[in-house]
Amino acid sequence: MKKIYLVISVVMMFSLTSIAQICDPPCTPDVTCEEVNNPGEICPLVLPTATVGVYYDETVTVIPPAEYSGLPVIYQIRIDDVQGLPEGMVWCKSQEYFVVTDPYTRYCCHITGTAEVEGEYPLTLYITPYLNAFGYPVEQAQMTDDTSLMIIVVPQIDPPVAAFTASATTAETGVDISFTDLSTNSPTAWAWTFEGGTPPTSSDQNPTVQWSVEGVYDVSLTAINDGGENTMTMTDYITIDNGTGIFGDVANNIKIYPNPASTEIIVEAEGLISVTIVDILGKVVYSTDAKSEKEIIDISNLNKANYFVKIKTTSTEITKSITIK
Repeated sequence: MKKIYLVISVVMMFSLTSIAQICDPPCTPDVTCEEVNNPGEICPLVLPTATVGVYYDETVTVIPPAEYSGLPVIYQIRIDDVQGLPEGMVWCKSQEYFVVTDPYTRYCCHITGTAEVEGEYPLTLYITPYLNAFGYPVEQAQMTDDTSLMIIVVPQIDPPVAAFTASATTAETGVDISFTDLSTNSPTAWAWTFEGGTPPTSSDQNPTVQWSVEGVYDVSLTAINDGGENTMTMTDYITIDNGTGIFGDVANNIKIYPNPASTEIIVEAEGLISVTIVDILGKVVYSTDAKSEKEIIDISNLNKANYFVKIKTTSTEITKSITIK
């Protein structure tokens, strides 16, 4: 909360007329705003931060002062203007005159709009007071206050783009697999889901997980920041195989070479149906339907990086990692 102390402006703003609209729909004053010691009150003391490109909506509660600068009792005030608002924002008020009452009445101004440029914007209120002359309002010279209200506009935060990698995509039961968050735009929170894993979920940035049952499992990551969230799901990303069952046979029958590679890779698998290459952000950079059980894939146009190769056969679908150098 902030006291309203009216002081005479260096340049008397006689020519500035009231330019504010009455709010439609009406704004609602904050019932918790309290006048403590007079003269007047404004709530809140610190306005919420605005974000470039994001709609702003804030109500400022005003309790008019009963007196100012030692002069006679004020009958009412008229808020003529709020200057210094960021480009793209406007204001309105609950009514034309804020009358001094006992007990006091709360009034309000409403600030709305979408800021276009980041920065700090100190606000100045231009107020016309009316003195009480035998029960009649007498208009006085326009004044400013020292509320020091300010709107701080910060840059818009881009939501993250979720991405991750694993220390291994094929392992035996009970073996730790470490996951590394590669999400962009500085996420501040993470929500992992590990199908069949222990733990099944995690909020750590870089968790470690085990699987106790052989199989092929999905992994999902949702990366979160103040700008939003984004989810990446890798289907059949982790293969848990002790080499004793169908998963061991499947893994042994699927080959990708060379790895690392630079110009081409060869994918061999019984019953090969399709091959898809995905980058670490989950974007498909190559996909083809297999014409035989041995596919030679040109990767010379791909950037040097780590990729995931999803191989679909008549019996399974498996994901393996490769490096292009």
